[in-house]
Amino acid sequence: MTNKKRRDLLLAISAAAMMVVPARAASRLDPDKPLQVGGLEAVCTGIGSEARQDPRWQAYPLKVEVAGKGGQYLGDVTLSLQQGGKELVAVQCEGPWILFRLPAGRYDIEAQTEGRTAKSGAFVPASGQGRIILRFPDTGGQITTMPPPEQRVSQ
Repeated sequence: MTNKKRRDLLLAISAAAMMVVPARAASRLDPDKPLQVGGLEAVCTGIGSEARQDPRWQAYPLKVEVAGKGGQYLGDVTLSLQQGGKELVAVQCEGPWILFRLPAGRYDIEAQTEGRTAKSGAFVPASGQGRIILRFPDTGGQITTMPPPEQRVSQ
């Protein structure tokens, strides 16, 4: 085998090996406790109205909300934040909101819940808060509506 063929074979094997390297495990975020992950600060929140009204969350430049059919919030989400094709961080969150403290710019988000995936681009402004709602229209619990008053049964 010539040196060129040997080099080409080694390059092909190296490229194939890189393709099968598993993605790094997502870091689990405890509810309402900011954590440094991959050089960024992230927080999982949004479980209950008290958590959603916490004024600390306004200081985070990016808020990602996860919603199911009917717009109800979903939890138990694995989310990946990427920029320029490179994964910056992967997190697991039990709540419907994931907030990030990161520089202004364009990012890509991919989330999985209940075996489904949703993707979106995100723009983080130089000031204020960017907001992305990832929708999973076929996911979530049964949605029930209350019948009109004239159809309700009194007990």
